[in-house]
Amino acid sequence: MAEFIVTEAFGGPGESGEARVFEAVKAAYAGDEALGFWRYPLITREIVREPDILIADPRLGLVVIEVKSLPLDIIARVTGYRWDLTRAYFDQLHLNPYEQARRQAQVLGELAVRRASLPQLATRAIVALPLITREAWDGRFGHLLSDVPMVFADELTPARLRTALERTPPVRYGQPLAPEAWTALRSALGTSGTVPRREVQLPPPVRDQRSRRADLVARTARHLHAFDLQQELIAKTIPPGPQRIRGIAGSGKTVLLAQKTANMHLRHPDWDIAMVFFSRSLYDQIRQQVDHWLKQATNGEQSLRTAQHRIRILHAWGARDQPGFYRTLATQVGVTPLTVDRTPPGSPASKLLFACRALLLDAQLTGRSLQVFDAVLIDEGQDLVHEAPALSFEEKQAFYWMAYQSLRPVARDALLDTGEPEARRLIWAYDEAQSLDSLTIPTARALFGEAGAQVFGAGALYRGGIRKSEVMNRCYRTPGPVLLAAHALGMGLLRPGGMLAGLTNKAGWKAIGYEVEGTFRSGSEVTLTRPREHSPNPLPTFTDTPLVTFQDHPDRRSELRHLVASIERDLGEEGLQPSRQVLVVVLGLGGEAHAIQAEVLRALRAANLGVYLPGNRDVNVPRQQWPETDPNGFWRDGAVTVSPVTQAKGNEADVVYVVGVDRVAVREDHLQLRNQLFVAISRSRGWVHLSGAGLANRPLAEEIRRVLAAGDTLRFTYRAPRRRMDDDGEQSSRPWYASS
Repeated sequence: MAEFIVTEAFGGPGESGEARVFEAVKAAYAGDEALGFWRYPLITREIVREPDILIADPRLGLVVIEVKSLPLDIIARVTGYRWDLTRAYFDQLHLNPYEQARRQAQVLGELAVRRASLPQLATRAIVALPLITREAWDGRFGHLLSDVPMVFADELTPARLRTALERTPPVRYGQPLAPEAWTALRSALGTSGTVPRREVQLPPPVRDQRSRRADLVARTARHLHAFDLQQELIAKTIPPGPQRIRGIAGSGKTVLLAQKTANMHLRHPDWDIAMVFFSRSLYDQIRQQVDHWLKQATNGEQSLRTAQHRIRILHAWGARDQPGFYRTLATQVGVTPLTVDRTPPGSPASKLLFACRALLLDAQLTGRSLQVFDAVLIDEGQDLVHEAPALSFEEKQAFYWMAYQSLRPVARDALLDTGEPEARRLIWAYDEAQSLDSLTIPTARALFGEAGAQVFGAGALYRGGIRKSEVMNRCYRTPGPVLLAAHALGMGLLRPGGMLAGLTNKAGWKAIGYEVEGTFRSGSEVTLTRPREHSPNPLPTFTDTPLVTFQDHPDRRSELRHLVASIERDLGEEGLQPSRQVLVVVLGLGGEAHAIQAEVLRALRAANLGVYLPGNRDVNVPRQQWPETDPNGFWRDGAVTVSPVTQAKGNEADVVYVVGVDRVAVREDHLQLRNQLFVAISRSRGWVHLSGAGLANRPLAEEIRRVLAAGDTLRFTYRAPRRRMDDDGEQSSRPWYASS
């Protein structure tokens, strides 16, 4: 089926004609196979302007349509491909629209052939004149430009437009694309074909022919994701106002926000853009991603280094030696930023929100503006909220309201006559299941209260079709059986007392990628299945061994002996590397997790295994204190990382050992501990081993066994949960901002 992407909303000068042609293209390809873009991002050394309309057609190849929304009387004369005008059209008195389209088609064809490894690809170029009929043109210029492909206002019907495209001679010749080549072309034009590949170092082969974990990891890493239209929509579109992105763990939220950041800069190099996140260990990952997308889009001509005067990669708080989002805005207002030791006791998030609230009050009292940025993109949005009223600002979440106030309003001509009082580009991504501190879900109403009407305006779509809210249901990182286990245990779906948290309707489960049978009435049975297309990690098809295992031990010493033996086997006969391929995550609240972390450190060091604790400067040592620290550190070459869940979030590994499940078992109805279990399991790209000490008489042990025995289909008896995670706004008749 045809798929179309509007990269930036219609409404600017001259765009009404482009909108008309784009809608005509959509109608012409209805029911057929095609991929279309309005203003496909294209940056080259020649500074070729992005094509007005790009069509990928398996029979015709690539077609570039250059739209000129100008009346006939503005064209004085036509000489060859050159048009002389009677008055300026976008500051130009001379046009060469076909040559412009031809150059774009040629460049795009070369890029697509190189990215998709195609032997040949046909490309075409055509000029569209949505304000001029063919009769009027012929009456004025006769046979002139008879060799230039053109489509006129009276030819924008499905049949006539398809005929015009088919009769357009190629700029570059090629044959119709076979199914494999068509798939490759779609990926080359989209995100999936250019996502940075993991480089997996393989050990020397072994004599026996069995597949080691290292071999399976390498095979999985070579797998390319199929074209994902939703990813393209999110990554390539620039909304004219706020947008929220709700995505399950492993759906690629961080990657897409990084690509969106790069696209915004390339298309609007004068914008000041901030990409903000909660976990300091993500600094390197996000910088590398933004740098990759800038280089990929410009053939290496631009990078994060060349864009650093406009793109700011900022930790939510910041420190003396590393500017952060809060500290940047405090400097803007002219106040001394608060430090952690100058805030009330509490979690890291609560301390940050206390500082944000104080900054908002300072700005309000002094009348100083916080406006610094043109766009703010927030990752890990679930960790930047809190339910405590004392941390709110005028019934709004303090961090988000501070971020909203840091934005310059979008220019009036970009509001597209929607009637909205103003708009600001605040874009945030979250997964409520990964919240480790607060149970508040960062929906529009939770963030802005009654101000949601002002922030979002009416309707679920911006003009042109860009959505104000996106839900990502496809998990690329975590294999399907592992993600199913993570959701089941994190929500307590099979616990004897009934589910603790979760979605309470079919639409909600379908939105995050599950097939659902049954009704959500108390006492009714519900069946969940995760189809393979929503969990495209191919590892389950490469091995028959279970990806999630569990073992109860009589005491911690026994648990740690088993952990050491398992890691030695991974690093030995299974051929894995200690860093980035093996990760140990410890559970527990506060000091509990750090106590288990210290025990794991001692056990691994006794076996002469390299160990790294996140935030340390050095390896093989207990937790270090400032200044012997590296707050951004999470991995060290040659060492296995041992991390609490709070620091592991946002990172991933091929094998994840979750230690200390007994800490959850003693308070199995504790929602934050259940969320810890979900986050820990969902860090895995492959295998997960759960372990605990003294679980024999604990209900959680039997619950885990029931979940693992369920395979790829989970059946549970529905009971209303304590924490509803529904997105009611998308099924409600209330205004979108009221509950979404």
